Amino acid sequence: MKSLLISYKKEVDEDLIYESEWIHAPLEWVFKGITNSEWIDEWGGGPSKFLAKAGGKYFLWDGEIHGTIIEIQKPHKIILTLRENNWKENWKDSIVIIELKEERNGTRFLLKHSNFPDKKIQKKHEEGWGEYYIGPLKAYLENLYYLKNKKSTTKRKRRR
Repeated sequence: MKSLLISYKKEVDEDLIYESEWIHAPLEWVFKGITNSEWIDEWGGGPSKFLAKAGGKYFLWDGEIHGTIIEIQKPHKIILTLRENNWKENWKDSIVIIELKEERNGTRFLLKHSNFPDKKIQKKHEEGWGEYYIGPLKAYLENLYYLKNKKSTTKRKRRR
């Protein structure tokens, strides 16, 4: 079941999941939301660890998902390996590319996920990206952004 908070476009090639979502929050916040362990834990991907540098290791959901950061271009792009803790040892890691672009007072979140061990796992990830990752991240960041803007609007009104 997809989160009602998401209005993303999805395309699936033979071996590729493609997700696109607009998040009403600054680019730097979205980057922090996917690379900072404290923020990841807040939106529901924790317990987590994320060493945001090339060669750095990460894990989400207490190690259920883990991998290595291949490349990082702060705050626009992250390429990482991804595997589940229950995958067979001889299965190769899958590859995730996340790109962030400033768009309409917010951030365009683009994700490409490829190199799945089999179609069953690909299908699981097709369903999981929106429901467990992008949806909760979007809700957390947009709520944080709303609260910050509400406070600054309230302060301006009181000063008059």
